[in-house]
Amino acid sequence: MKMKVSLWKVLSIAVALVLGYAVNSDAFRVNVDEDTWADCTIRGQLSYKNLDKRSDDDDYHRNYFELTEAEFYVKGQINPLVQFFTQWECVYKPLKLSGEKYEGDEKYKKDRAFMKETGMNFLFAPEFKLRFGRIRIPVSRYHQRSDYGKIIQTDYFYRYDVHEVFKKALPAALKVDKTALNIREPGAVFFGDLFEGMLRYHLGLFNQPNNDNGYEGLRYTARLAFTPTMLGFKPESSLKGTRKDSYLGKKDILTIGAGYSREEIWNDLDNEMYAVDAFFEKKYGSIVPDLGVGYIKAEETHRIDGKAQDSEFWFVQGQLLYDKVVGFGKPAIGAKFERMQSDKAYLNKDARSDRLSVALNYYIKGYSALISLCLDNVRYKDGAEDYLETNKKEDSVTDYSLFFQFKF
Repeated sequence: MKMKVSLWKVLSIAVALVLGYAVNSDAFRVNVDEDTWADCTIRGQLSYKNLDKRSDDDDYHRNYFELTEAEFYVKGQINPLVQFFTQWECVYKPLKLSGEKYEGDEKYKKDRAFMKETGMNFLFAPEFKLRFGRIRIPVSRYHQRSDYGKIIQTDYFYRYDVHEVFKKALPAALKVDKTALNIREPGAVFFGDLFEGMLRYHLGLFNQPNNDNGYEGLRYTARLAFTPTMLGFKPESSLKGTRKDSYLGKKDILTIGAGYSREEIWNDLDNEMYAVDAFFEKKYGSIVPDLGVGYIKAEETHRIDGKAQDSEFWFVQGQLLYDKVVGFGKPAIGAKFERMQSDKAYLNKDARSDRLSVALNYYIKGYSALISLCLDNVRYKDGAEDYLETNKKEDSVTDYSLFFQFKF
């Protein structure tokens, strides 16, 4: 009897998978009934990199292929009240962006899989919802960015601090990737839409693992986003709470947001962040321009001579898409400029880095099949430049990358 029940379960799952795929050919969907479903997605990204000279000890270019990302995630609904999502990534990184191997880093000694995000949504009402899990910290648009909906495939600042100046290299031990620009943490967020999506609010509580007392206390966050729906613009939403760099002309978007966060970090610093940002995209015939800007002021990120100092980060980016098939896909050109600055971080001088990125994107089927040719120039300035000169490292590097991405 037990074997028969087990067999029926297996057959039921197999039938559900087949029917789910037949119902929705654009995604691997499992439909249990009208209210219960799950979308299963796999994503991969392969890149070819030409890395510029990094230091006097490494005077040649690095040319290599890299499996940038391989992910599997599922999102779905148990019933009209409860939704869920989970995202896992397999890491394979033979070289750091500095050009060095990961031999001394326990985290990357072996290929591994890890959970990036997992959470649940409780949809009590359009105006009152709850998201719980290891989720996005809703402070700014930067923190909400989509992993696969990017116009610059080399990703954002904290992964392209080539010499890890703002991560750990400087004596000030800035660690901005773990504090100001950390995008995920276990926590809970209350959120909702007011006035049919014209306003969306987020109120969150998260762990604060960066203080001297471990996980003592909670990090407070808040964000408010405005969309002028009366002008025909559509509010942004996703089951996981992420936002794309471009919606590729599928809907007109105008979002203006502001956020706040407070976290206690090491050396009794009260790391408070203030963020403002805006995103615009509108289709004009066969042309789809978009523009995004953002600014984050992070107070008390480090101490110099016993006095608390601040950091700031801002960016501007955009893309111009030709929404007609040319050959096999739709061409676009994207660009981004971003700046990170930390006060008096090296020998009483501000540490600063500027990064300019340009990408030629070719969307064969949106983000599901994409080819991207990227150029990145990173230039360290002021105190950061002095630090790199002392350590015989290049303060300006220019890399080229070619990306292939699929999502199914």
